Amino acid sequence: MTGQRQMSASSFRQVVGACGAGSDAAPDTTGGSPTSRSPTSSAPTSEAPDEGLTLLVIGDSIPYNAPEDCPGCTAFVDLYAQELEQVTGQIVEVQNYSDHTGLTAKRLLQEMAPLEQYIAEADAIVVGIAHNSFELSTEEPCGRPLTDDGLPQWDAVDAGCAADAAAASRSLYDRLYARVASLRGDSPTILRTLNRYNDWIGWPDGNLTPTEDRRTAVMMNAWNAMLCASAERHGFGCADVHRAFNGTDGLRPSGGLLADDYTHPSQRGNDVIAEVLADLGFEPLA
Repeated sequence: MTGQRQMSASSFRQVVGACGAGSDAAPDTTGGSPTSRSPTSSAPTSEAPDEGLTLLVIGDSIPYNAPEDCPGCTAFVDLYAQELEQVTGQIVEVQNYSDHTGLTAKRLLQEMAPLEQYIAEADAIVVGIAHNSFELSTEEPCGRPLTDDGLPQWDAVDAGCAADAAAASRSLYDRLYARVASLRGDSPTILRTLNRYNDWIGWPDGNLTPTEDRRTAVMMNAWNAMLCASAERHGFGCADVHRAFNGTDGLRPSGGLLADDYTHPSQRGNDVIAEVLADLGFEPLA
């Protein structure tokens, strides 16, 4: 991942995390994949299968599982579908329309119209859109300009700055989760989302000090608290992959749970995410 986290101030505004392309304050700036799974490029069937269940996934490149990110890996999406099949005794069709183009929550909302038909028909929905969307501020994160490498000046990040930034994104996530839930109405549906693991701590090319590691954890804690509170308000279960990857204090490196790019999950990481999702249960379908 050498050089992937060097970015301009404008790209930082778009993505603070990393996933797919343009990454604002975090790891993944791999560039957009030419193979998008949105209906505009590869439309799903217009009808759900006559028998069985449909698991629909929308989000960024974390659930996308591009071969170049994790060669030969089985995505957590598919592992979760297998669990759903086992507990319900029904065949589960996976419709994975996640996106490997640096997708943010804001852009997902703007581009959701073509997906609404399929969301309305899905029995289980996973929204994975945590990685690219966190904004510490606009062009000067926490009041300080980016470094020459396009990275935050971590010594400027504190609890107040992180909390303010997270609060500024709350209404966006409220609109997103509310919109997805409303498309299902009263139909029995599993609604799930993921929070964001920390791929700054332990990043080989990051050279962060222990103090800077702690500041990234402050940022993640505020962000994930906001995201999960928003999701739960709208009936979503929030999979705490942050704690699963980074420990109770959020300071453990993700390490082998990440692929070679130190951004996307490895096979071990996919296994863990699937387990965290499954641990939330399968009501109201099981």
